[in-house]
Amino acid sequence: MKSSARMVAICGVCGAIACVFLLLASIVPYAALICGVIAAVATVAPLLVGGRLRYALLVYAATLTVGGICGVFIGNIVAVAPLALFCIPFAIVKVWCESVKVTARLDREETLEDPFGGEDAKVMHVEVKGKPRVKPIVKWVLYYALAEAGVALTFVLTRWLMPSVFERLYQRQWVFWLVVGAAQLVPPLYDLLLRGCLIAAVKALRKVIK
Repeated sequence: MKSSARMVAICGVCGAIACVFLLLASIVPYAALICGVIAAVATVAPLLVGGRLRYALLVYAATLTVGGICGVFIGNIVAVAPLALFCIPFAIVKVWCESVKVTARLDREETLEDPFGGEDAKVMHVEVKGKPRVKPIVKWVLYYALAEAGVALTFVLTRWLMPSVFERLYQRQWVFWLVVGAAQLVPPLYDLLLRGCLIAAVKALRKVIK
């Protein structure tokens, strides 16, 4: 199977897995975190096997569409929105930001003289360097931007689609601000959780995809 066809097949399978677990999160809210992590890992699987960012974004777009529809019709957008708007994009940003960017440049050119009078050989010395795609500070800024956007959009969607739930939450101001404050602790904790899951996923994928 050609690499492009294989990547399309991987995207299809991963998109289906992510959608199923978003749907499961709508039905079983108490397992939302587990479902969100599995959906996030499935979404970034194309990146983990060497695909380009666009493949993960295509899987995310399909997951977001199906997951959003499920959240609206099942009526549990509160469980689905944080997963679709934070957990999954967080994983995409994490894998992309921490991927190694390889650069190569010509260091010098050397001519090796043939001791037997033949044609001299030219040797090119190439310097290869690898470094994270973005600086750690930029990565963490993106993490917290996703967290704030996820909280804000979840509140907006809850107010729009489940106004009674939003009113009950907003009437208790201390609960409302507790949720906002707790959201600030989520990025580092979720980063640790996701790191372990991604390492396990990479090992599993290497055994399945050769």
